[in-house]
Amino acid sequence: SSSKIPHAFLFSGPKGLGKTSAGRIMAKSLNCLGKTKKEFEPCNKCSLCQSISQGTCLDLIEIDAASNRGIDDIRGLKERIKLIPAKALKKVYVIDEVHMLTKEAFNALLKTLEEPPEHAFFILCTTEPEKLPDTIISRCQQINFQKALGEEIIRSLKRVCQGEKIKISEDGLDLIARHSGGSFRDGVKILQELSLESKNISFKKIADFLEKETFLANDFLILLSQKDTKKALLELQKAVNQGLDLKAITQNILELLRQAIFFKYNILEKVTDFNLTIEEIKILVDLFDQAGRQLKGAVIPELPLELAILEWGSLKEDKIISKITSKKPIGKETVKKASLANKEDSVSDFSLESKWRRVLDEIKKENKGIEALLKSTKLKGIRGKKLEIEVFYKFHRDKLNEPRTVNLVQKKVKEAFSLPLKIEYV
Repeated sequence: SSSKIPHAFLFSGPKGLGKTSAGRIMAKSLNCLGKTKKEFEPCNKCSLCQSISQGTCLDLIEIDAASNRGIDDIRGLKERIKLIPAKALKKVYVIDEVHMLTKEAFNALLKTLEEPPEHAFFILCTTEPEKLPDTIISRCQQINFQKALGEEIIRSLKRVCQGEKIKISEDGLDLIARHSGGSFRDGVKILQELSLESKNISFKKIADFLEKETFLANDFLILLSQKDTKKALLELQKAVNQGLDLKAITQNILELLRQAIFFKYNILEKVTDFNLTIEEIKILVDLFDQAGRQLKGAVIPELPLELAILEWGSLKEDKIISKITSKKPIGKETVKKASLANKEDSVSDFSLESKWRRVLDEIKKENKGIEALLKSTKLKGIRGKKLEIEVFYKFHRDKLNEPRTVNLVQKKVKEAFSLPLKIEYV
């Protein structure tokens, strides 16, 4: 019975998996007139089920937290929640993208979740549950939605095809499923766009469409493995001109690199390592991970990705190969020193700037003032066990040499570089 059902649910997981739709199904189940109390599945035939399906139910309130994220919006909700349902048995609030609420709004919502009216139920939906306060999560029954498997997406697409009388081959459905990224919504969106011209969809039509609409990360990584910088830049520019999402492009690249690592360790099959070594894959992950973090604030949106391509293309093969694999018989102390030296060389060769950007990003989270000071300096490089930074103004140097600032910067440098480097302002 509804008295045993939690009054607050948290649906979390990647986009396009049906979290909001599941919230509507939950609302139907709570209000269905055509089922027994022991059943969960709504009948989809009674007047209340029909009104929810048609979007006319006054007692199902869907709120977009991205647009209604302030404390005043939640206070308004608290006032309205006291009212009994207009027609339904229960009043259901579905709050989408709940992680977008402000801190004050979360505090206001918490009080409502702690003592909800008997007739009210909450369904919170989010793609980023880690951004929710623990106090909110602890008062919800959390259900994690996982990415859909290929066969699950194909079954979903078949139901759509049957309802819309679309003719498509099994191979065609499989191709769409593989390009949907585990998202039901993205798979259906591709199918809908393909069916606009004709209900008969050939495999060739699907392949041509996906080639135009999708960044071919696989082909792109092959170009990088061949150190064909020019073609890689052109491939990225082509995607930009087509209006493709740069964040999605970066995620596709990193996902393929991640799969390549798993392939190296015999965890995954039927994927490729692009003829890259583990060390090379790690460098590419570092470059494109940093580029992805910089996309949001970039003046020219695609520039961080272009710089990552250029930096990779400038690396020399002998610098990528780890010198630690030397076969010369040496003592333990020599190995330790050589290992440290190799780390220093590798940092200065291909990822000094990216690691320094990571330092700035981490410092910004704790102290924006110190981050601003460091941005006005110039990174010189690593000399021995020292990280040299050029400071142009005495006032800045004095501030950076304050003990609290030194400790913070030193800590973040050690974390980013994995080396016991000492900061030296020159």
